[in-house]
Amino acid sequence: MPSYHILYLTRAKGGSKMLSSKYWITNCILLTILAFSTFVPALAFAAPLDNSEKNWLNMNGNTWAWNYSPETQINKDNVQNLEVKWIFPISSIATSGPKGYVSLQPGDGSSTPPLVKNGKVYITTNYQMVIALDGKTGKQLWKNSYDINITQAVQRLPLTPATFGGVHNHGFRYWETGNALINRGIACDFYGVDADTGKTSFWVQDLCKDIPGNLYKYNTVYAGAKSGSIGIYEKGNQFIYVLSGAVHSSLSAAGDGRHVTMGIDTTTKNILWRVFSAPPQDVPTKDWALQECNIGYFQTFPCSDVAAKNKAGLEWDWALPDAAPVKWAGVTANWGQLVVDEDTGIVYTNTGNQGPYSNMSMTPGPRLYGSTIMAIDMNSGKRIWWLQPFPHDPYDYDCNWSGILADVKGLGKIYMKGCKEGILYAMDAKTGKPVWTADVVKEQVKWGQVQAAAAVPQPNGIRAYQPDPYSLHDMREWNWISYPAAAPGQAGERCNLPCGLYPHWSNGLFGTDLSYDPDTNTLFQYASGQQVTLLKENSMKDGASLMSTRGYSISNSTIVARDAATGNVKWTWFYKFSTQRSHLVVTSDMLLTGFTDGYMRFFDKSSGKLLREMNVGTHMVNGFSTGQDSDGKQKLFGVIGVGDATSSRVYPSPTAGGAVIALGLSENPAGAAQQTTTTVTTTSATTITTATTSTVTTTSATTVTSATTNTVTTTKAATTTVTTSAPAQTITSQTTVTSQITQTQTETSGLPAEVTYAAVGVAVIAIAAAAVLVMRKK
Repeated sequence: MPSYHILYLTRAKGGSKMLSSKYWITNCILLTILAFSTFVPALAFAAPLDNSEKNWLNMNGNTWAWNYSPETQINKDNVQNLEVKWIFPISSIATSGPKGYVSLQPGDGSSTPPLVKNGKVYITTNYQMVIALDGKTGKQLWKNSYDINITQAVQRLPLTPATFGGVHNHGFRYWETGNALINRGIACDFYGVDADTGKTSFWVQDLCKDIPGNLYKYNTVYAGAKSGSIGIYEKGNQFIYVLSGAVHSSLSAAGDGRHVTMGIDTTTKNILWRVFSAPPQDVPTKDWALQECNIGYFQTFPCSDVAAKNKAGLEWDWALPDAAPVKWAGVTANWGQLVVDEDTGIVYTNTGNQGPYSNMSMTPGPRLYGSTIMAIDMNSGKRIWWLQPFPHDPYDYDCNWSGILADVKGLGKIYMKGCKEGILYAMDAKTGKPVWTADVVKEQVKWGQVQAAAAVPQPNGIRAYQPDPYSLHDMREWNWISYPAAAPGQAGERCNLPCGLYPHWSNGLFGTDLSYDPDTNTLFQYASGQQVTLLKENSMKDGASLMSTRGYSISNSTIVARDAATGNVKWTWFYKFSTQRSHLVVTSDMLLTGFTDGYMRFFDKSSGKLLREMNVGTHMVNGFSTGQDSDGKQKLFGVIGVGDATSSRVYPSPTAGGAVIALGLSENPAGAAQQTTTTVTTTSATTITTATTSTVTTTSATTVTSATTNTVTTTKAATTTVTTSAPAQTITSQTTVTSQITQTQTETSGLPAEVTYAAVGVAVIAIAAAAVLVMRKK
């Protein structure tokens, strides 16, 4: 190594000579510099924490939310040898749920990606049960129950005990320093579970108590586990927690709590700072949208430019002149992972919808900082930049899911994020200034995924009209979607009811988290094709539902690989069955995910070539993760068989417990690639059956029946902009494996809950067991 030659630089002819003190000091300095030279790349090129082939510690993999693993064991040369290794059925809330929690009707199953740490696999259910499994065998190691007395919590806190109605947990994470799984509660709280013992190691409570500027109540659903995971700033010894509002299109008489992001000391659990995303509710605030105007952007326009030309359009944001905001005004949950940069001390986050929608007559203005992408300095506790893609949003085009932080060659650090309306932004990570943008709706038309009308703004087309931040009328007077119409059938400025709208706000155009490949600087995304019709709008009052809509039975999705430096598209792959919610996982040479039609699909990440389709027997709406078991063998882990997965609806509101599945390389590769299908029907007093069909290979049936059965079929026919034919593809499939999958959801009437859930459990086990038997055929 170079440092070994320093001592011989002054060697004289015929022998060695002692170094003078001057040269000795100089050479020691050089020696020190060169000795540490191997660390220079790590300092020059920033990288996320938790980027390991062995573990999956955050809901999106590493701390920069890449959904990436550098693993090489499972690769495109041996993916045909992948098989089911074990299945773990998830017990129902009826048999395992916390006693004080059941009355709130949380969903069954799990809707988060599993975590992996040192050979153990962790899941959290939608009723807040954290479970540890042996990654090698699938054996349960321990479980931790979240026991909350919600009655006592409501008595001491500004909290509304809303029923869940199938609402799901959006994510949890592992904390290295505390060796704990960190999970959100439902009462303005979060807690840690010891990863080795399963015991609760700490519990931070009452975080909505005495919030400055708050007059109203928080909601156990949206301010609770349904929000995204807790952020952790290791260098700064901070937890990052978001306390959010709840208002969507239905107005609560209890009002809406004030949205706030806060830093919390990991040792003392004291609140260190707060950054608010909605104005104070107890006083009029004329300059809310102007206070931080110098650091923000409306789309690609600097807020300072907008303020110079349309100051009146930004004043009295969220409120009528000289009035405090009405009680329904608020910003909803941050759904995705908080992205933390340890090098700079910045956290990146994306807020939920501007509420309420669609009627904004009492909450005019751009409505900062709802539906906003932002960066917060965790050391100072101050917002350092923001970008609002859709100011004065009446559509629920919030900035759901996580963004991607990456150090991209030629650009430096950028943050990439697309919100529901369909514009993908790459922003300078330090300033928020847009570096490039991509209008994905126009790209969908170009690919043939949707018809041209989808990209034409209303009223001539059906694309959502985007308010102009420079227009006083658009910011403060255009106050509902069909304005000024007072009833369906009347003429609207932009929309005559009923009117079509694209994209649908249900998950929006970006149906789930983005993914990133640092090896090739490639951003991966879904471009979802889903449309909605707005039927009616109502005025604002307690208990009102502000809109009624009709969805479409046709939807689809395109996987897009994009150059992160330019935004240019590298390749696409079209999926016509439905939209997608299971995030894309990137490995050393592949891109993979679970699909709503019951297949795992594996792609060459560089070309988009389909490498394998693997039928697991039931739908997948959760993201997968990957890690190693105790023997060091790489596996893929995911939750299957929960939520809705039809052409018209993809949503993880579980009606069944589902199961955790582990996939690994076969010990007998010759028989690993065979496929099977099992059709399972469970029946109780009322059964709703939905089916997706292609070709049957092998079928077996398990039926659980009660006294009477009524089959309900719902059919909707409507015109849509989304095409049913596949557009031109950039890739073709090497192998085609087809199946018939019949999915049955069971609604109970007069049966014990244990019987119904047992039936669902049998169904999931039967499906998975059949897959194991054939895929592992000797």
